[in-house]
Amino acid sequence: MTLKVGLVARCLNTEHLRGMGKYVYELLRHSRQQPEMSWHLLGDNARYPMKAPDGARIVADVFPFRGDRFEAWEQIGVPLRTRKLDLDLVHATEGSMPWWQPKPTVITVHDTLSWEERDDSAGAGFYWDTLMPAALRKSAAVITISECSRKDILARWPWLEPKLTVIPHGIDEEFFQREDTALPPALLQRLGSSPYAVYLGGPMERKRASWAVDVLAASGRQDLKLVMCGFGAAARKSAEAALDPALSGRVIFAEFLADAELRALYRGARAVLYPTLYEGFGFPAVEAQAAGTPVIFSALGSLAELIGPLAMVVPPHDLQAWAAALDEACAGGSGLQARTVAAAQWVQRFKWSQSFDKHLAVYRTVAGQR
Repeated sequence: MTLKVGLVARCLNTEHLRGMGKYVYELLRHSRQQPEMSWHLLGDNARYPMKAPDGARIVADVFPFRGDRFEAWEQIGVPLRTRKLDLDLVHATEGSMPWWQPKPTVITVHDTLSWEERDDSAGAGFYWDTLMPAALRKSAAVITISECSRKDILARWPWLEPKLTVIPHGIDEEFFQREDTALPPALLQRLGSSPYAVYLGGPMERKRASWAVDVLAASGRQDLKLVMCGFGAAARKSAEAALDPALSGRVIFAEFLADAELRALYRGARAVLYPTLYEGFGFPAVEAQAAGTPVIFSALGSLAELIGPLAMVVPPHDLQAWAAALDEACAGGSGLQARTVAAAQWVQRFKWSQSFDKHLAVYRTVAGQR
């Protein structure tokens, strides 16, 4: 059967792809094996092109709509657009959706943080606590990305259970292949011959960048450097200014890295520090293990589902435990090779191809009920 999907894809209509954008990009990339499938991508930022893979059957539709303060693009612009299109369904990929749904609508709710962290304004209260639950009631299907997120969603809206499906994210297929990519010359120069660890997460408070720096300071490895990833230009400048002078030269804030460069960074690291306090799905916890690198984190939220052979699980607020784990990872040891081999098998469950197949099954069910 032919399948025509409208995709709310503002996460592709941006300067750099991040976690949500990577998710949508991989759905498109793996659809290339389905010649009967086509996509209509909806975006709102005319400053940037729609970042979509070659080979998929795609129409990019970037259009503005007045009323950004009131989510008018989402609530009015998207329904008006999709009502006129020959689509089997619409997929709202970014955790929110229109209440008006002229076509059957699937939504991915990555986690419930938008409800837990919303501001106290009347507008935000109405949008998240009244409008979104009403839209969820009308949805054709709901996808989430972990058992942890599923539990959080059902704790709020138990009536969603019949149409809620858990589909974990995947990781880049290139993690399962041999690559020979070098780090950017500027980063290589700053690293020199020093061993290094990596922090991923940027400046968001719950990601705990400052904790990663504290772990480095508490480590017994004075030769170790820490590469901090996920900071924009302004955030890098602010974080560098706040850095303890005693760590000058040991903490490096990386500029934006291409996917292949990021994989090279993982593979060259002695350890990955991932001190986040909550994630719907923690990409670095899986990607580090796929790269053969120990990753240190706490079993909070969905991360409890990502404990593989190279995971080093420590209490979230025990600095000495974190520092000891980092020193242990840097030391390597005779068991590291066996754990690395086991991790290569364990990460096979997180392939994007499997995630796409499960999405496709949801799409076909919704289209068949139309």
